[in-house]
Amino acid sequence: MILQSVLIYGLLCCVPIVYGIGIKKLLYASYGVRYLVLSFIKSLCTASLSVLGSWLITQYALAPHSIASLFPFFAAILTFCISFAFERLIYACCKVKIREFDIALLSVILAISEGFGLLSALLTALISVLSFYLLYPLIAAIRRRLTLTNAEGPFNDTIMVFITLALIACGFYGWNLSWFNPGIFR
Repeated sequence: MILQSVLIYGLLCCVPIVYGIGIKKLLYASYGVRYLVLSFIKSLCTASLSVLGSWLITQYALAPHSIASLFPFFAAILTFCISFAFERLIYACCKVKIREFDIALLSVILAISEGFGLLSALLTALISVLSFYLLYPLIAAIRRRLTLTNAEGPFNDTIMVFITLALIACGFYGWNLSWFNPGIFR
């Protein structure tokens, strides 16, 4: 189960590429290594605690009353409170302001929606946060490479990064139609 989740949400269905979680931050922001590490720690802790709380609220408070579709509202409130607490803690310790909220929130909503149980939801959230931060160096390298071409006009570097991400997504999904997949010949 763990390997399957890592392959699906980490590589084949890379969450930032397919679901668009954090894609704007990937394309337009440039952060230092210290900020990225602290942001990763904050997002990982926020997502895991929020999934735990949101899953418990959904399973034991919302689902018995048939109002489980309201879980994004409760997940947003819980994620905001946990994110704010970690933001204050990191600022008190490291004097760095990290206003990262949307990646954790969207990862929590994705994890609760697609997780079969608590462990599956936690794993999905952690992998989706991790896939965002693993994709950041790739996008930075693509942007650096595109600055060498000095593309202007209708094909500026942002559009070329989107085209590159689309090609990467097609490459990841190409395994499904390849001859390596024995299900295609049945």
